[in-house]
This record gives sequence, C-alpha cells and structure tokens, in this order.
Amino acid sequence: MGAERNREKKERSSFGIFMISFSISLTVLLAVVLAVMSAVFGPLGSSRTGQESAPEAAEAGLSYRPDAAAGLNLLVVSVRERSDAPHAFTLCRFDPANDRILLVPIPPETVTTVQARTDTFAGHYGYAGSANARLAAENLLGCTVGRYVRLSRGGAVNLIDALGGLTYHFDEGYETDTVSVPAGTHLLNGELLYEVANAAPADVQAENWRLTLAGELLVQQLDAEADDRLDYLMEVFWNNTDTDLSQFDYTTRRKALTYFLENEEKRVEIFPLSGSWNPEHTEFVPSEQVLSELRGMFEGE
Repeated sequence: MGAERNREKKERSSFGIFMISFSISLTVLLAVVLAVMSAVFGPLGSSRTGQESAPEAAEAGLSYRPDAAAGLNLLVVSVRERSDAPHAFTLCRFDPANDRILLVPIPPETVTTVQARTDTFAGHYGYAGSANARLAAENLLGCTVGRYVRLSRGGAVNLIDALGGLTYHFDEGYETDTVSVPAGTHLLNGELLYEVANAAPADVQAENWRLTLAGELLVQQLDAEADDRLDYLMEVFWNNTDTDLSQFDYTTRRKALTYFLENEEKRVEIFPLSGSWNPEHTEFVPSEQVLSELRGMFEGE
C-alpha cells in the first residue's frame, strides 16, 4: 500500500511538473506570437475590442467614440472591365471620429511623382497597376493612403444589389443615350444605378454626379440594420473587388463601424479638387492650398 501511494504521489508530482512546464511554454509562445503580431500589425488591443458592438460597450457602462486611429484612407480605382484603363480615381477616407466618409474625385490626368517618375495617375496605373496608383495618391497628399480598391462595372453592380439599391426621386424623366427613367420615385438596382451614375446630366460635372449618388446609396443603406449583415457585405466586397484591404483591417475597425452605422449624424462629404489644366487638357495640377486642406483631413486632424 505504501509503495502504491508513493507511486501515485510520484505520478501526480510528475504530472504537476509537466503542467507547470507546459503552461510556462504556452505562455512564452503566446507572448512571442503577440509580440510578432503587434510588430507587424500594430497594437492588438483594438482587435479584441473591434469585435464588440457599440451597444455592448454601452451596456458595460463605457462611453465609446472612435478616434483618428480608427480611420482608414484608401484609393478607389474605377474601371469598366478589369482589363480596361481606369476612367476614375477616388480618394476615400473612412472617418468615424468626424462622423463621415470623405470622397475626393481625382482626375486621371492629375500629375504627381512616384519614385522620381513624374506622370499622371492614369500613367502611374498603366506603368505598375493599382498599388502604384496608391503611391501616386500618397505622394500627391503627402500622407499615408494605406489601401487600394479596384472596382469594375460588374463588381459595382453586385455591391449595389447586395446593399439593396438606391431609392431615388426624379422630378422629371431622366434620359440619356443609355438610360431612360420616367419621372417619379424609383428603386434603382445595380444595373440601372450604375448606368445613371455614369451618365451625368449635361449641366452637372460627371464625377460629382457619380459620387453624389454613391454617397446617397451609402447613407441610405448603411444604417443600424446593416450592422447585422456587415460580415456578409464584406464578403461580397472581397469577392467583387481587387483590393489589398484585409480581414485584419476590417476586424480592428469593427467597433468603429458599428458606431458609424448607428450614428444618426453620419454623412458622406464630397471634396472636389481645384487646380490648373494644361492647354491640351491632358494634365491637371491641384492647387497647393487644396492639397494642404485635404492633407489635414486625411491625416485625421
């Protein structure tokens, strides 16, 4: 009996030593993993809290409001088909700290320099693709533009349909070479809205018209109810765009997204560029005053 008890005590002691050793090893491993992830992705505290919703924070008695770090700058490259040259570039800032999404149309003829190579945005894209166009946006503003999104006609149509389309009122019948819509209120699906958005009235600047409709779509459909299907909408987004926007970018901003969707003060602002064109209208240079103002907005001041 004594020998058996000694054997049991020895086994328990060995098991205890094993568990202590295992726990220490696991703790060290986790610490190393967290350190590496923190070095690569930045502070990880937001990753955990990013998966909480604003109502959960409120229930916990916390007053949450996103700061500038929750924002994200990206460049949207619009093409008809994936193999086509871009017909539009749009600087976009998700800015929950200021209750807004900021959209800035960039003419493809806008001139800037990337790695000692001066060209237009269209030229930089043609030279090395979307990532190079993103660098052109960074050099134009003089601040970080972290991600790009290339969006074709088919992808835009699918995203509009996933959002639910845009309810829009036409005071008069709307007709162009490609679109005919009678006067009245209509729910514009992806196909129709894309055609309307890319067929501006004669007296309206084309990019302002397109972005105004895009802004109305976002404000109308990205409300508190969209929070429940935001994961689905992001899957549709990733399946219909070429982008370096990652799952990590999304999860670390999940709490800020919930805040934004539930915020009744949210808005979409369009900031057109002013500047000068060359006589042939093939090159555009934005004014330094406008760029300075934009830089402040995109740096999150």
